[in-house]
Amino acid sequence: MAHDADLIVLGGGPAGAISAWLAARDGLRVLLVDPGRSRPRPEGLSPRLHRWLDGQGLLAGFHGILGPLRRQVDWAGISEGNSERVVERAALDAHLRGCAQAAGARLVAGNGRPEPGGVALSAGRLRAPLVIDARGRAAPAGLGKAPATLALSGWARADLPPGIRLAAHAGGWLWRVALPDGRVWVQALMDAAGQDGSGSRGPGQRLSAAMAAAEPALAGAPLIGPVLAREAAPRLPRPLGDLSLLPVGDALAAMDPLSGHGQFWAVSSALAVAAVRRTLDARPGDDALCRRFLMRRAHETSLHQARVGRDFLRAEPRFRDQPFWRARLDFPDDLPASDAPSRPEIAAAVVVENGLLAEREVLRTAAAPQGIGWFGTIPAAEAFRLWQAQGPAGLVARWGAAGEAVARQIAAG
Repeated sequence: MAHDADLIVLGGGPAGAISAWLAARDGLRVLLVDPGRSRPRPEGLSPRLHRWLDGQGLLAGFHGILGPLRRQVDWAGISEGNSERVVERAALDAHLRGCAQAAGARLVAGNGRPEPGGVALSAGRLRAPLVIDARGRAAPAGLGKAPATLALSGWARADLPPGIRLAAHAGGWLWRVALPDGRVWVQALMDAAGQDGSGSRGPGQRLSAAMAAAEPALAGAPLIGPVLAREAAPRLPRPLGDLSLLPVGDALAAMDPLSGHGQFWAVSSALAVAAVRRTLDARPGDDALCRRFLMRRAHETSLHQARVGRDFLRAEPRFRDQPFWRARLDFPDDLPASDAPSRPEIAAAVVVENGLLAEREVLRTAAAPQGIGWFGTIPAAEAFRLWQAQGPAGLVARWGAAGEAVARQIAAG
């Protein structure tokens, strides 16, 4: 039976749009399925993701980024400020879908679900040998028993100076960004069931109560328009089945919102899935390698970020006896956020090399527990062995100034 495309991507958020962009650039016939109904909402944009998008030319012509804006934190007795960029997510998603189309992907408006051999749409069926599921939390839930968490967000109006604030309160935590026009975007994370007795209230009432509890200046601030409600608990990945269906982003594993890793994870997982896709095409018999790479990466990343969120909660002493906090202090476990070695060590790992997966030795350090494959073009494990045997002089003799820089990085741990 003829295929409609080489690849169908379900979902046009950052994970799906970047997946479609990468595949189209590889010369595949790509269909990107998305309803195009994202509701405008501001989100934080991490410096790492901003640098990567900008370096790839994916922000050219995009004007939906604000900042850096002053950011204040009220958490664990800390009241300090730094800066953060904010992006208008619906606009960014649409822009990235446009980038995928410019690379050759075809956009299909609608919702779909995976089925053997392709995708089922309300208006029919599309056929392809490979489907990438980037539907986020609309995809089947992953593993883990995180307490059910609700994110309520919406616009309010308040006389606040432009900027961002993150604050803890008894019922959860709140992130907000105040714009120069007097509008304030507010997002509150809370227990879905309302263990504090708030579960019987409507979404608007619960959001207003969280605003008042987290920031006195928002007490009584009127909400503008509807309140968006979405499930926000972290998810660990499900085991991968048939590799003709590859989950990416939150469909693979959903990060803890407290870790601040969501959009970066979406894009980095798209890059990982692209390496899996290319490897399966080049070496069809390497299913086990591809599965091991993707599952280990997703499991380690999601566990690490869940532990980071847990540690942020544990660091706040004021509300430890409150239901929201008490229910989350032991998820996902009681292990350290990272299993970083105390000293640099060499380990085996599956890495991306020239766009494909390969088993190689990597250098694990306290700063990079998942392993460093290369320092630029210099193999990290080889450089570490030479450093152990001959010290910095050995690296300089072999690689010159680049070897000297690597020696400094190794010495720093």
